[in-house]
Amino acid sequence: MKLAIFKQEWKESWRNKRMIWVPIALMLLAAMQPLTLYFLPDILASGGNLPDGAVIEIPTPSPEEVLMSASEQLRQIGLLVVLLSAMHTFSHERSLGTLAWLKSLKIPGTRIVLSKWGHYSLLAVVAIGLAQLSAAYYTIVLFDSFDVTDFLIATGLLMLHFVVQLSIFFLFAALLESGLVALVITLALHFIMSLLLGWLEWDWMPWRLGSLSAEVLMGESLLVWPIVSSVLLIGATLFVASKRLLFISRSS
Repeated sequence: MKLAIFKQEWKESWRNKRMIWVPIALMLLAAMQPLTLYFLPDILASGGNLPDGAVIEIPTPSPEEVLMSASEQLRQIGLLVVLLSAMHTFSHERSLGTLAWLKSLKIPGTRIVLSKWGHYSLLAVVAIGLAQLSAAYYTIVLFDSFDVTDFLIATGLLMLHFVVQLSIFFLFAALLESGLVALVITLALHFIMSLLLGWLEWDWMPWRLGSLSAEVLMGESLLVWPIVSSVLLIGATLFVASKRLLFISRSS
């Protein structure tokens, strides 16, 4: 019974093909970067209307720079894809009366929130892992090899970054009636904090994980405090979401 909601999420995810299109979308995003960077001179030459004899010389990026570019795509567009896949969490079930029914069965909000959060977090982690592998494959084939340890650390940080953003989204999705509003607030907060961290030296903030996942490919970075603060933020958001989960629409 304790895993019933979690299992139901996976069944629903398979039914609406979320388990398929989310990983494929992220894999395509990651794979496009090494392919685009490799064929960029040819693309510019074919569409640039250059005079005869003109030669385009673009420095060949290092494997680390290629992987950083793929990571940037995942942190921006990939995050949007993952959050869109979870947008109707809670809001759709409120409108259907599913959450009210679960409440009538005296199922605690903690179990509901953790089951749904666990499903989407695991989906995001698997999708990121596959996307990073696709980027790594084309980087090795088209450019050169890279340090595997740094790549694995960068991938782990990127996964944690997605879990943090999902946790923040689940907080707002639990408190608010509209999943779209929760999505917009999460993305706006992500954007604002990214800007602030560009001006302020708050290297311990959870929002630093995204950029750290790229920086670790180019050298060592201080990872302990961003990871600690991320774990604390995940715990805090899930705790509040579980305690303040809105089961029934206020307009009902």
